[in-house]
Amino acid sequence: MTPQDLPEPSSFQVLETTIYSASTGVFLLDQHLDRMRRSADILSRAYGFQCFQTDTTKDDVISMVGQAAAKASSSSSSTLQYRVRMLLNSSGKLEVQVTPEPATDAADTAAAKAATSPPLLVLDTVATDTDSIFVQCKTTHRDIYTQAAARIPQSMPPGTQVLLFNKRGEVTEGNIANVAVSVRQPDGRLALVTPPVSAGLLPGTMRAELLASGDIIEGTVTVDQFLEAARNKWPVFCMNSVRKKYPVTAVVYK
Repeated sequence: MTPQDLPEPSSFQVLETTIYSASTGVFLLDQHLDRMRRSADILSRAYGFQCFQTDTTKDDVISMVGQAAAKASSSSSSTLQYRVRMLLNSSGKLEVQVTPEPATDAADTAAAKAATSPPLLVLDTVATDTDSIFVQCKTTHRDIYTQAAARIPQSMPPGTQVLLFNKRGEVTEGNIANVAVSVRQPDGRLALVTPPVSAGLLPGTMRAELLASGDIIEGTVTVDQFLEAARNKWPVFCMNSVRKKYPVTAVVYK
């Protein structure tokens, strides 16, 4: 993709999303800031000039998030969680958006069930262009992911997520999270395998944490292996910094 094929840098922002509470701070903040800087470097090389570079420090971000959280809610609870969006524009200005995470009323059984039931995960019907720079960088230019989500069958319930795959028939990531699929290993056991970055996916911060802890392993996951897991109802998980590691129900549809 040449600079002429790219959207105007002023038309989108580098994006990082995570969670915050006064008691625990900003989840994986160092990792998110590192990825933001990597995205800025990748985009600068792609456009052929310096863009998305910022002098904002970690302490600046912590202060911005704390102030925004205080304004976002009247509650003084240290355990109240907030979704944090860090938005970096091409001129290097960082904006922080903080919104309280909704609490589900236990009396609302339908809402409670919807909030706790694993979302469905269905395979996309079109291979992803993994050469796109917008697969390597998390930004507000999300055409690849919104188009994939638009292909989710209308018969699927709200909250259904879509699993992308590349032109080699390898699973990559979900439209809002990385993925780990149960794959049968040579010794017969099942292991949770997350695709490598080389398959064409965003290197998630929560994904990196789970790899470091040994909770998941890295390896190629084919479309056929995902469908095998779905048919056998083997565990499949998605992961991001907001929801951490969460189960999904892999489904096969025609």
